[in-house]
Amino acid sequence: MIRKRLRTLSLLTALSLSLVSVVTACGSNENGNSGSSASSSSPSATTSGAMGSKENVKLKFTYWGSPQEKKAIEDAIKAFEKQNPNVKIEGLHIPGDDFLQKLNAMVAGNEAPDISYSGSWKLKMGEEGLIYNFNDLMKDDPSIKKDDYLTYAWWNWDKDKSAGPFQASVTPSLMYNADMFKDAGVNPPPTKAEDAWTWDEFVAVAKKLTIDQNGKHPDDPGFDSKNIKQYGVKYSLGWNGYMPLVLSNGGDYLSADGTEFGLSKPEATAAIQKIADLINVDHVAPSPVQASSIPAPATALQSKKVAMVVDGSWNHLDLSKTKLNWGVGVLPILKDYKTFFHGGSLVIFKSTKHPKEAWEFSKFLTDPNNVLEMHQGLWMPQLKKWYEDPALIKKWASEELPGRPAGFQEAVMKSTYEHEVPSPENNVKNFVEIDAAVGPALDQVWLGKKTAEQAMKEIESKVKPFVKGTYLK
Repeated sequence: MIRKRLRTLSLLTALSLSLVSVVTACGSNENGNSGSSASSSSPSATTSGAMGSKENVKLKFTYWGSPQEKKAIEDAIKAFEKQNPNVKIEGLHIPGDDFLQKLNAMVAGNEAPDISYSGSWKLKMGEEGLIYNFNDLMKDDPSIKKDDYLTYAWWNWDKDKSAGPFQASVTPSLMYNADMFKDAGVNPPPTKAEDAWTWDEFVAVAKKLTIDQNGKHPDDPGFDSKNIKQYGVKYSLGWNGYMPLVLSNGGDYLSADGTEFGLSKPEATAAIQKIADLINVDHVAPSPVQASSIPAPATALQSKKVAMVVDGSWNHLDLSKTKLNWGVGVLPILKDYKTFFHGGSLVIFKSTKHPKEAWEFSKFLTDPNNVLEMHQGLWMPQLKKWYEDPALIKKWASEELPGRPAGFQEAVMKSTYEHEVPSPENNVKNFVEIDAAVGPALDQVWLGKKTAEQAMKEIESKVKPFVKGTYLK
């Protein structure tokens, strides 16, 4: 299923909403007060002991991630415990697809973690008073300043109420098999935003890299689109795949004033249709059905099933573990180069008995120095100085690192930092509810059963009640 994981998340979000009233009643702090009653409290006001005291503290921390991420988090926990001998962290690794369901069960059973990874559903938890407002946490801590973070790295549920900044960042990325380009006699993707391929140039390259079982390309007479041996590109069909192109064409998820559904506008539908045409007209990308038999990006590139992949930068870690000769380029454009960072944030539940220690652990995990290995392949920093200070850039973006191929600093780091706009996920109010309608509608577009214009116009009335503007602009 194209949208299996996102649909599951939407379903689980609905479960989250149904549990909210139970959770609010069950969550309590050490004084026996309900979680929502502490909405203005900061850790310094509620904690019974400061960091470094003799009091023994145990924190429960829930998170997801790959085996590499799990190991990096375990190492970070050990490092934090070494610095803070009186604090013990119980790390609970939960697979992503099961995460929200299990977290809801824990919270409803009055066993909420102290601190947790989170998805977009955190905003509803914030509205219900279940988690701390990050702005309150910053008031008593001069070491944290909002201006230190990426401009749009914030998860807000109201104007002055935030679930925090990204714990770490990721971004849409074009990755490719360098040997396949060399064998085809094609120049690799450009690495500078000002040199980005136009969409027509991108399609032309993808055609040269697409081969059927008889060795023919899409523009060759007799090309067999039903029996393709090698695809030019595999394009992510989720919002993180199509939104950079929508933005590049002057469109957006919502209208500029936030009052209308932007994906039904001509600038957006034209961009979405271009991606669908890669599958159904140009025959350079696999259909959703065909894509189901193609491995994950790193394996797909290594096996030469595809020559390019447009997907999340988190795939760089898996690519770094292969012996593949791979590279990265800037995304193709229609008009202007635009992209975004996105990522989750750490949330602290108000039911914790040790908010001060949870706050310190949160700060520890969001400092790239403490999880540097993950910032050298899987993650990107969320603090501006890591994009501006040469010494810090060298730590995580040096192209001598396995997860940072030649061109990374221009194609991924610089192009995103200099051309970022808000990600719809943490900017659009009611994004989860809107995306739950958009996803299935776009499935019909990817399958060639409807045009993008038809599909988006059909759901306009359905999503209209959820269109309530944005948080970050």
